[in-house]
Amino acid sequence: MSTHSAPPVRHEEQRALAPVRWSRPSTGTVVALGVWVVGLAVGALVPALLLGFDPYQSASGTQVAIAMGVTALGALIMVFSAYLLYRKSGSIGAAILAFVPSFVLVVLGVLMATTKLLYGEGPAGS
Repeated sequence: MSTHSAPPVRHEEQRALAPVRWSRPSTGTVVALGVWVVGLAVGALVPALLLGFDPYQSASGTQVAIAMGVTALGALIMVFSAYLLYRKSGSIGAAILAFVPSFVLVVLGVLMATTKLLYGEGPAGS
């Protein structure tokens, strides 16, 4: 037998996994996210402030058309942001995650316009 023995191993010093290193977003990713948030604010808040939050409140056809145009503009800003994110990261998944809410924003804008035009006039015959 050998007279030399290895020193005892302390299990506290050994790591089963490497330390977690959180990735930091690049400047381009942060800019694309900021542009996306601006598009969301333009597409959702500006028409809501223009027409009012009550769906049964009356609004003229011109106001509804302007609000729908601003909603479409906000959605286009969001799509542009999705394109920037795709060009920066090369990941189509990131672009889809940014594009789908812009589509939903347009659908909600159409619903808002329909509600304002159909129900905003008040009861029929009055």
